[in-house]
Amino acid sequence: MEFFEEEDEEIKQLMLRISRKEITLCDSCDTFFDYIPQKTTCDECKKTRRRKYEQRPEVKEHIRKRAREYRQRPEVKERRREYRQRPEVKEREYNRKQTPEYKVQQREYQREYYNRPEVKKRRRKQQREHAREYRQRPEVKERRREYEQRPEVKERRRKQQRERYHRLKKLREEE
Repeated sequence: MEFFEEEDEEIKQLMLRISRKEITLCDSCDTFFDYIPQKTTCDECKKTRRRKYEQRPEVKEHIRKRAREYRQRPEVKERRREYRQRPEVKEREYNRKQTPEYKVQQREYQREYYNRPEVKKRRRKQQREHAREYRQRPEVKERRREYEQRPEVKERRRKQQRERYHRLKKLREEE
């Protein structure tokens, strides 16, 4: 019987404090917190609701857009540039980039990035264009011409052509 009486006393105390507006009950998790007018949820529930809201794709996109607009302002760019030019900031950034954890993280990111199909396609296209431009240079054409005129290079090419010819001839005969 004593247990119920103690519990009843606690409930009465809580009800009294609620009526005096010293504490209030959270709507979502049923915990008590200090009374603040028009506040219905505790700080923890408010944080979790906000995190959940910020995970929605349209909200994420909106937040990113606003942050980008802010960073693109000339005065913000100037302030960030000045900050990054400070010697202590430069040193801190250099030291951070020298840590093994950072290097491993960068390696993993680069591996993931360069294995993306769109990045592979773009890099192949750039490499082909660069190679084409390189081969069109007059000095490169001249060097290649001189190289191909060497007797050992001519002999190697002839040998490869003979081998290819005989290999193809053999394949045709087998068919």
